Amino acid sequence: MNEGDNAVLAEIDGYTVSEAHFLTSFKELYYRTGQAIAPDPSTRKAVLDSEFNTYVLAVHAMDQGVDKREDVAFLKARIQARVWTEEFKRQLLLSDVQVNESDLREYFVRFNSKVRASHLYAETREESERLLARLEAGESFEELAREVFGTPYLQENGGDVGFFSTDDMDVSFEEAAFSNPPGSIVGPIQTAQGYSIIKVTDRVQNPILTEADFQRQRPELEQYARKKLEELLERNHLETFMETVSVDQDFMEALLGEIKGQRGRELGIQRVIPPSWNVDDPIIRHKYGVMTLEEWVAQWQITPVEYLEGISSEYHLTSVLSGMAYRSYMTQRVNEAGIPEQPAVQASIQQTYLNALAREVESEIKKSIEFNPAELYTTFQANPDRFIQPKQVLLQRIVVSSEEKAAQVYDALEKGQDFTRMVQLYTESNADLMVDGIMNYEQWARLGHLGQELQQLEPDYITRPIAYQANEYHIYKCLDIVEARALRFDEAKEAVQDILLEQKFREARSELIDQVKIKHNAFIDLERLEEINIEI
Repeated sequence: MNEGDNAVLAEIDGYTVSEAHFLTSFKELYYRTGQAIAPDPSTRKAVLDSEFNTYVLAVHAMDQGVDKREDVAFLKARIQARVWTEEFKRQLLLSDVQVNESDLREYFVRFNSKVRASHLYAETREESERLLARLEAGESFEELAREVFGTPYLQENGGDVGFFSTDDMDVSFEEAAFSNPPGSIVGPIQTAQGYSIIKVTDRVQNPILTEADFQRQRPELEQYARKKLEELLERNHLETFMETVSVDQDFMEALLGEIKGQRGRELGIQRVIPPSWNVDDPIIRHKYGVMTLEEWVAQWQITPVEYLEGISSEYHLTSVLSGMAYRSYMTQRVNEAGIPEQPAVQASIQQTYLNALAREVESEIKKSIEFNPAELYTTFQANPDRFIQPKQVLLQRIVVSSEEKAAQVYDALEKGQDFTRMVQLYTESNADLMVDGIMNYEQWARLGHLGQELQQLEPDYITRPIAYQANEYHIYKCLDIVEARALRFDEAKEAVQDILLEQKFREARSELIDQVKIKHNAFIDLERLEEINIEI
């Protein structure tokens, strides 16, 4: 076998785990576990097995002809399309994104701020523009909210979405809200759900922001700002493309009629295509060119059935076809740039495909597993500590955005004000308003953010204001406590089944892996594995 980083530690049917591959996997696990692993023999073997056994299961899948199934062929094509899309973004679209000082300082302020906004939702840009025109003609935001929303809460509060911080909302919604002062009305803003007209109503900011705070947060800000700028560039590029898409109307009508008659990939594509059409005929035009009939067929075949089943109107179909055209455009750009020939890209597609084949085998193993009632009950009796309902608590809370307001609310509660009434008057969480601040039962062990207050919880106890995060303070009232108890067999049966299934799955998987290794004369160099110098 080869020496150095390319030295092969394990091989089956030409699929290998090299020393470099092993070291990369070991270091990833090392950092993922918080540096909690040591390079001892058992850990080295476990890391090698986790990588190599994927190849072993993939080889078994090929033995069984899984890779010849039509659904798996489509899966491989989808994997290729997904990797190419990622590389289009990484190498062609986002490679020039730069984060400057002003970006960092803007996101530093956002990290320490909250914005409150209301919005009017519309499914299409045309509907949203009509709403904006009505606002400009003098109709009130509140009146239009009662008209456009089906949710009573949003109807009654004028579309108010409450206070939110960065990363709480759609990236375009957030950008519009944070980029405009209170009192502004902006839109239409395209989001992942549709279009919004946004009214910025309030903004609160941590009153003390120091240069030392900025410098301390700088590494985090640099990562975050880059992520946000990339998200915005991706969204803007897609929106610009979509706005220029034009679909052949005859094709649209024929395809929509076929979809309504036959759901999913079973629909007869040939019945949609008139005999007079050629594979090179353009059916979709956009700012960068056209999408031909042949290109559409290729994209249609790799689109998941569940995605196609959501098509119910010409608007939805146009959206789906536009997405296919965008994917086809990215494929064209990727091929022009020679990206599919890059070894790293080919390796990524291959690795992802082998992982998918291995998962298919694991899925079949689980489907084949059976167990009887006696096995279930024996497992239940043998693991009493695993079938415990943990201690739980039911809380009610008030959420406010400043320490001063939290102190004001707490003072009123100490003087006897009703907690529910104070929720209705002061909480800044719209979701809480709809349920009077009452949360679901929560496991006691997950309430560490309550700190010392946790030790004092009992029904009717009200906590002091707790700083939950920047510009967010919580006050809790304990409504109920349910002590931990052992579950009955009927209560634990589903969990018992999960445990037994996992146990039998591991045994069957291990047995199959051993059989496949023997059948294909797999090679594993444990001696070299022990000699590798792992430096982190």
